Amino acid sequence: MKDRVINLISVLSVVGSLVFVGLEVRQAHTIALATQVQARVEQQLHRNRLWFEGEWELGHKIATTPYEELTDAERWVRDQDMNWVQLMQQNSFYQYSVGLLDEPQAAVMKEYIERAWRRCNLRHTYDFAALEPAYADYLRSLDDPCV
Repeated sequence: MKDRVINLISVLSVVGSLVFVGLEVRQAHTIALATQVQARVEQQLHRNRLWFEGEWELGHKIATTPYEELTDAERWVRDQDMNWVQLMQQNSFYQYSVGLLDEPQAAVMKEYIERAWRRCNLRHTYDFAALEPAYADYLRSLDDPCV
């Protein structure tokens, strides 16, 4: 009888430890999600601050002027900006695919990806050979208003 009580206490201790570890893993996952969201916001803010370092007029112009009305140099800047956007979106897509974004964050990410995809005058900036295959497949699965 004494051995059974000791065994029961041991089993309950192990179960309690496993529950605690499970809660810790869940908390670590939540912290990882929050850290990823914060990192993306910080990158966006850093990018936006760059326009205020003497080039905000250019940033405003490429964001508000139709692509066809930009000079060759301004189009190059707009293309570079779109490349940056695509890298951020590809990174977010990857984070979602490995479980670092929850569904509400993924829905926001997917909406931004679709908005960028609908910019037909910037479609030439997508270099499918350089994209991660899963992200390229996702883009190809979207409705294509540019055909």
